[in-house]
Amino acid sequence: MIWIKFNLFDEKKNDDSKELLTINKTLKKAFNKIKEEFEEHLGSINENTNEIQANYEYLCNVDSKIDKLNEKIEDLQLFINRLVAKDDKNHNEEPVYNHIFLTTKEKEVFLALYTMAEEKGPITYKAISRRIGLTEFMVREYIINLIEKGIPVIKKYVNQEVYLYIEQKFRHMQAKENLVDINESMAKRFV
Repeated sequence: MIWIKFNLFDEKKNDDSKELLTINKTLKKAFNKIKEEFEEHLGSINENTNEIQANYEYLCNVDSKIDKLNEKIEDLQLFINRLVAKDDKNHNEEPVYNHIFLTTKEKEVFLALYTMAEEKGPITYKAISRRIGLTEFMVREYIINLIEKGIPVIKKYVNQEVYLYIEQKFRHMQAKENLVDINESMAKRFV
């Protein structure tokens, strides 16, 4: 009798282990299938990431080329403006002034130069910088911009100091025709 009990126990044990082996195989197949799907998905993500990176690099390259083209266009515009100005000077003894577009800061520098030079005569970069609250370096840069855009700023050197003023004919034209498009609110700040 004891032998029969052991034999039954062994059979039950064998049935349980077969069932566990079947479950184990099924789970391994399921996990392998999930692993394959994840690897396939990861491959797709990597492909998309590579494509996105390539597109980003391409766009950066295009953006850089557009910036270079803009610089070249600005250089050409300045060159053409200089040629037109020289041509005008050759044909007419008196220069012809057209409307000039200035940024807000350039207008502030222009107005400081325009109003202060009218009151005191030629003024320095330092005086302009104090008046509008910019550094002397920034004022110098804006004065260069004004000259490049066609505003006749005249420089005089006295005792190694630079004094600036605007050509008289341009001052009169500005007063009559507002060539640099100064609005009333801005002009009131400099009066």
